[in-house]
Amino acid sequence: MQRALLVLCAIAGIAPAIASAEMSCAALGSYLATQPHISQYVPPPTPEVPSPAPVPFTTPVAASGTNAARCEANFIYSAKGGPADGYAVGQNQRIGIRVGFPLNGLDGGAGGVQGAWNGKVRNIGGGGLQGTLGNANSMAPATNTGYVGSITDTGHPTGSPSFAVIQDTHELNYGTLDDFLVESIHQQYKWALALTKVYYGTAATRNYWDGCSTGGREGLSLALNFGQDFDGFLTGAPANFHTRLQVATVWPFWVQKELTGTATLTGPKMNAANASAVAACDAQDGVTDGILGDPRACTYDATNNICGQPGAPATNCLTPQEAEAVNRIWDGPRNDHGLRIWFPFGRGANAGVTNSPPFGGPGGSLGIFWWSHRDLNFDFTSEPLSLFDDETKLATRVVAPYSDIMSTDLHRAKKGGAKILMWHGGADQLIPWRQSAHYYREAAERYDGFKSLQSWFRFYLAPGVAHCSGGAGPQPQALFDTMVSWVETGTAPDSILSQNATLGARPMCPYPQTAIYNGNGADPKLFASWHCGGNIETRANACMDRVARFQHETGRHLEDADDCKNDDDRGHDHHDDRDRD
Repeated sequence: MQRALLVLCAIAGIAPAIASAEMSCAALGSYLATQPHISQYVPPPTPEVPSPAPVPFTTPVAASGTNAARCEANFIYSAKGGPADGYAVGQNQRIGIRVGFPLNGLDGGAGGVQGAWNGKVRNIGGGGLQGTLGNANSMAPATNTGYVGSITDTGHPTGSPSFAVIQDTHELNYGTLDDFLVESIHQQYKWALALTKVYYGTAATRNYWDGCSTGGREGLSLALNFGQDFDGFLTGAPANFHTRLQVATVWPFWVQKELTGTATLTGPKMNAANASAVAACDAQDGVTDGILGDPRACTYDATNNICGQPGAPATNCLTPQEAEAVNRIWDGPRNDHGLRIWFPFGRGANAGVTNSPPFGGPGGSLGIFWWSHRDLNFDFTSEPLSLFDDETKLATRVVAPYSDIMSTDLHRAKKGGAKILMWHGGADQLIPWRQSAHYYREAAERYDGFKSLQSWFRFYLAPGVAHCSGGAGPQPQALFDTMVSWVETGTAPDSILSQNATLGARPMCPYPQTAIYNGNGADPKLFASWHCGGNIETRANACMDRVARFQHETGRHLEDADDCKNDDDRGHDHHDDRDRD
């Protein structure tokens, strides 16, 4: 680890301060002020504080409530800029970084391997478009448990025009894109490791990643590009297929606009249809508990919720047009040839499919169309459904090569001995869980099957759990600690405890296994009443999850479709691949 640290210091331009003496929090701030490419962090402006003052390089944070005392560093890293590095004229890189340190012995820390420190680093991922260093206690989850913590604003302040990825020349801003997707998290962990060595006078023994959603995507990006520098990754609900995910998020709005005309499919109606689907399919996994073990097995038809139909809800029932829209939403985006483009949120996931488009700002669903058209004034809302696949193909060709983390070539992490624990909620309303299964399936194909892959990379589906947490399903417990235990004991988790007050406890199982109820009158609220087994990676499920060829979303061929030639869902594979270019 120490040799790796010296290499990282050299790459980052950090003076490594080889002397073994620890350094006070105040002295660490003085040290940071002398480093190349470093300046004081300035928080994003707000209506209350339109011109915030720069933050000191380091600040001692006193203990408060359940939060332990810590030393905190905040700074901006900027080493390049201008068109030569992909930025706009006059624009420089600016990556905000925060590192939190349990107090060392010099600052009064005690109880750890050095002061209050446990000798390890826990790099924390962000959410959404990030743009901030989190709240005042963003480091507390790490420092309260003895870890050095770190986070980044991903290279832009919230709401800042500097993150506009379309330049005045109508070209993408590859500098800010690369900072958002790769370089910000690269600098985040490098500085965390380097400053750890400076503050404590000794190098970290372990380096971990902990993130969900955007943080999950960041974890896979680091495993792909810098896996040799980490010991383990916790990656939840990764937003790694950024382009197809954001385009697919618009599918519900686009479908219901086209089919209902007056955009009458409201959130409560969609939620009622989901509730009916869950009730109809609930027992498929062996126990009636209000969640779906594998939502793909549920084929509930929304026409059952048409007003006046037997069993339709008394309120929030559907018109025939709305029922057709719900079925199309559950099925997910398809092209004009009927081939799946990307994955649906599915039955039981209460996605925000109302009569308003989920614009989500310049990096959200509307943003992906701005990016692909390189036009901030582009408005897709009047386009017909028949152009959905054309818009998807444009986005995957223009934006995806720079924004999506798709490769499963994780040899750096594997060769370095890192462990990857990936998980996803089966009722995720923001990122379809099937895209994680898709990624894991492709990783298994690269690394000689699931059994071989599971020795260092495991994926866990959490039935009934919403985005990163919440939902009706039992909640995953101690995920980060489970990953750390796997790294440090060498024993892979055969199951992970999940529980809530309503359903009790049960195992969350490594894919493609699933939690199986033992039956025979056993109490389904007890962990011992369940076991991991079976195989939900059936040929039918794998074929159902084949998608149109990347960057050929208007075409007639699916990715890796040879094994699924005669399946119903593969009906067009024998045609020529003639795209409408």
